[in-house]
Amino acid sequence: MAPLTHNSLKYGTLALIPWLLSAMIVAGLVFSLHLLKQQPEAPKADLITRKIDVALPIPPPPPPPPVKTTSSSSEPSQTALNLASLGDGPSINYADKPTMTLPKVESLELPNFTIDAKMIQERLALDMPLLAVEKLDRVPQVVRQKYFPPPKSVRQKGVKRIKTQVELIIDQSGKPYIKRIVDPVYPEMEEVIRAWVSHAIFSKPKKDGRAVQAIYFYSINFNYGR
Repeated sequence: MAPLTHNSLKYGTLALIPWLLSAMIVAGLVFSLHLLKQQPEAPKADLITRKIDVALPIPPPPPPPPVKTTSSSSEPSQTALNLASLGDGPSINYADKPTMTLPKVESLELPNFTIDAKMIQERLALDMPLLAVEKLDRVPQVVRQKYFPPPKSVRQKGVKRIKTQVELIIDQSGKPYIKRIVDPVYPEMEEVIRAWVSHAIFSKPKKDGRAVQAIYFYSINFNYGR
């Protein structure tokens, strides 16, 4: 057997060092695992439950029972309206199916339309304003007129002066038309008033220098004191 020398011991010690280190690492790991197993576990959190009372809303009352209606088998009464006492007219029966009877008419009288209304509708310009005389530049004046004698019935009364009043419409040329005879004083004077207006001419009604149509409450004075 060869004697151990200093160098051989040195090399043998160096060869054992890796094994010793490995053994120490393994022992350290085993010891660490042992310590981890012995550590106490964290306490579990306690779950607390509470009881809550919930009050439900009061339900609505039940609907009332349906009302049963019984239909009457009697026939509806018929009411007749007698208009005989009010003069001739239609007779009306109030029933489920009303009927109306009209009186027999042989002829009808047509209403009388004055010629003035027709002439106004034909002559006046619809696109031109109709102003009161108070709003004009100046009040229209009569520039032409014709004398008409009074009716015989008026002469017999001995009247010398008659002041009538009419509502006139004067067009842009100064021509007057009768819209309404306000006060003829005597019924016989209506024809005289119409004749006078048909022959009269007024100055042109103007507003801001422009010819317009005007409405005029005019007093016609008939003087018969000759």
